Amino acid sequence: MVQPAGDGVQLLYASIVLLVLTWLTFILRMSVRVWRNASGWDDILMFIGLLLFTVTASLCIVCCYLGSGQLAVHLSKSDIMHGTKNFFIAEYFYSSSTVFIKSSIAITLYRIADARRRYKWTIWAVIVATSISAIVFIVGISNICHPITTLWGETTTGTCNLDLNSDVSFFFSAIEIITDWTLAILPAALLWKIQMKPTVKFSVAIILGMGAFASCATIVRLRYLTLYSNPTEFMFGTGKIGLWSVIEEGIGIIAGSLHALRPLLSLPIFGGTSKGGTSGSSSANKFMSSRSGHQDRRADINMDTFQQLGDTDGDGDAESSKHILKETKVTMTRSSRDASPGAYGRSQVLGWKQNNYES
Repeated sequence: MVQPAGDGVQLLYASIVLLVLTWLTFILRMSVRVWRNASGWDDILMFIGLLLFTVTASLCIVCCYLGSGQLAVHLSKSDIMHGTKNFFIAEYFYSSSTVFIKSSIAITLYRIADARRRYKWTIWAVIVATSISAIVFIVGISNICHPITTLWGETTTGTCNLDLNSDVSFFFSAIEIITDWTLAILPAALLWKIQMKPTVKFSVAIILGMGAFASCATIVRLRYLTLYSNPTEFMFGTGKIGLWSVIEEGIGIIAGSLHALRPLLSLPIFGGTSKGGTSGSSSANKFMSSRSGHQDRRADINMDTFQQLGDTDGDGDAESSKHILKETKVTMTRSSRDASPGAYGRSQVLGWKQNNYES
């Protein structure tokens, strides 16, 4: 093993930092989802993607101590052999992780889409395209050499076609860029007709569309894919390629989880108040518990009756009148949710309060 040098130093630090940030972001994401009781398949898919990314970044860290980003003249044959083998294995986890990360973001948008069929078909197309590109990539790199052990020097009688590695990598990256920008544009289209304050709508669309930043890393990564074509300096090429691969997936996980962290802004530590997010729910629960016994009687009481009670029964009944009026307000909110269950579901996913923005 050797000390990290050259591009390997950047790959080492980037892998460590992004591992910490992605795990911290995901833990916060799941804490908020459990708090709001809004967890779903997108969280499960993101967790699988995070696990695969952890393996990818860990293998890249190992490669840094095996000469990643360094010229062959400074490395031993043993380091080159083990480094090439580890990076080759990391490519499998990299492509698999991308599928789950993209699918998680797509499923989040799918939950917002409701019954809008054209958007649902687009989201499914993104998932299918990402999956197919990953399969093509895995099959392609598995056939670079025959037998594959020839790639890292364990077998000397086999044949290799290193251009195939570059070709399938270009194909995979092109699909990733297209799907990234599709997932970045979709939030604006999905939120266009939703009744929200313009500032809130804009912020939510930006947060959901931040996955496009991952495509910037993919575009930069394209520049270095030709380094695969030089078999004698394979470990040198893994420095840049590994760096931008780790950045791409790390940004994807963080950006894909930011929308779930938005409810944290309502906590007192950030200058908000957590009462607004919970009082409505607790009041609704109290209302539902007493609804069955008073439903028929409440149907015969109107707003004029509340005013008459307040005028004739003194302070004690006036206080009761205030309490009844509060329950009536909750009743109106409950009816709004019943009338538009999909909108309430979107509010749980996005972290905005429906009864503040829905009509």
